[in-house]
Amino acid sequence: MKKVIIIGSGLSGLSCANYLDKSKFDIKIFEKKSVPGGRVASEEIDGYICDIGFQVLLNNYNEVKRLGLYNKLDLKYFDSGAEIYSKNKNLKLFNPIFHPIKFIKVNIFTIFTIKDILNTIFLFIKPKLKKESVLKLFKKVYSHKSRKLFLEPFFKGIFLSKKLSTDSHFFHKIFKQFAFGKASLPSDGMRNLPKEIIKQSKLKINYNMELKKINDNTAFFSNDNTYDFDIIILACPLHNIENIIDIDTSISYNPSKTLYISSSKNVLDKTILLVPDENLMTNSIQCLTNISKKYSNNGKNLYSLSTLYADTDNEILINEFKKITKLKSSDFNLIKSYTIRNSLPRSIKNIDPKNNLYFCGDWSEEASIDGALKSGRLLAKSLN
Repeated sequence: MKKVIIIGSGLSGLSCANYLDKSKFDIKIFEKKSVPGGRVASEEIDGYICDIGFQVLLNNYNEVKRLGLYNKLDLKYFDSGAEIYSKNKNLKLFNPIFHPIKFIKVNIFTIFTIKDILNTIFLFIKPKLKKESVLKLFKKVYSHKSRKLFLEPFFKGIFLSKKLSTDSHFFHKIFKQFAFGKASLPSDGMRNLPKEIIKQSKLKINYNMELKKINDNTAFFSNDNTYDFDIIILACPLHNIENIIDIDTSISYNPSKTLYISSSKNVLDKTILLVPDENLMTNSIQCLTNISKKYSNNGKNLYSLSTLYADTDNEILINEFKKITKLKSSDFNLIKSYTIRNSLPRSIKNIDPKNNLYFCGDWSEEASIDGALKSGRLLAKSLN
């Protein structure tokens, strides 16, 4: 059997290990942290579950379906739509496919024009879009008010892209997934996704093992352990790979920052609250305990606030949280702040394998959970 070492227990590495032929390969997975999942992980802090990376899971990802995991995650769903913070009041928008009655009751024309609605239907039925940036597409297709109130803040949050420079082809796919699918959270946090892959595939992870260098067919780790291999797979973000081997990995990432805030008061519903005000740094706020009560074990509410401006001071964001939710300082506490400078790759990059050295990650397919899982599966398929 060939000895295969996988560096990284994020979704791409776990997916690759899942699909590799166990009759051909002796597989070892090494993870520099003490928990699996990479950017799809969670921490328990003061009785709250705080997701470190991606905060929602769509229920119609092709690769998650292929793994057969959805029925094992105990998904809890957001209402499909959004609230929109506008001029100190909240507008409501619901997806007519899932909430037809609620959709009828809201004033849709406060947000969209009739032409906007017709153009949205046209986007659904169109098989392929012209390749351009999402921002250029929006300016060409939608009214100013629909872009500023909903489309731009929503998709900036999805792609973590301030300028919406994301490719329109990727947008078209995600647009349909959100229209016909529902955003959810595993009841016990996003950490359940990597945990279920590990459990289903009976994988063993070697934690607290940071790869320092590769010399011929030997991997050297920070704790002075060495392992020989026939094949090594770097299932890591590109900025980590360039610290290990001499390779051109020039690619940029979109950053993000998330604050977790607890409160005895619940002032939101089961939708995301978008913040389109360009004078504010906040992109969105959501009450996670409205989706899954397990995010708090003390009966209090847990909010998450997200921003694309990762260098924004916590105090500024806290003041915005007060302004938007109308909660007083005495009503809430900051639980944790995460600054993730390499949240999602801005573009896709292909790196050819080098002898017995292979690569996988969302950066090689698409910046999404599905992209990470697909990259691992395709690499395993090429090796089997």
